[in-house]
Amino acid sequence: MRSEESLLAQLPIAPRPQGAYVPAIAHQIPGEEGGLVMTAGMTPRIDGTLQYRGQVGRELDLATAQAAASIAVGNALAAAVASLGPDRRFDRVLRLIVYVNAGPDFEQHTAVADGASSRLRELLGQDGDAARAAVGVTSLPGGACVEVELTCAWLAGNR
Repeated sequence: MRSEESLLAQLPIAPRPQGAYVPAIAHQIPGEEGGLVMTAGMTPRIDGTLQYRGQVGRELDLATAQAAASIAVGNALAAAVASLGPDRRFDRVLRLIVYVNAGPDFEQHTAVADGASSRLRELLGQDGDAARAAVGVTSLPGGACVEVELTCAWLAGNR
């Protein structure tokens, strides 16, 4: 079982918004001792700088897109954890959506999403396993090659 401290040590600093939105929002389910966290779409940024631009299958290969998805999901998880107050603890990932900026002939969207899924499993074990969608699009903000969203669960209690 992971500790919150070990998880936090493996995550980047929660990303700052690149526009008029919040990176993640935690919602308590009325009458329950926990709730949901939903993240904004996160791109593969390190210290605010986009690392990978372009279409997968054109300018970028599968391995590069998987690495980008791993960075993006780390940012999303960092935002989710940062949205929790001291009386809440992260429980698990429920849903992962990976948008792939794909060239017209690219069909390995799920393989790109595997980069994000693998990173979640590395960080969270089975609590990183999630229902997932991989969606091909023709462009993403800033020309990013991937964008990731998470829906997670949290529980009441100290971290």
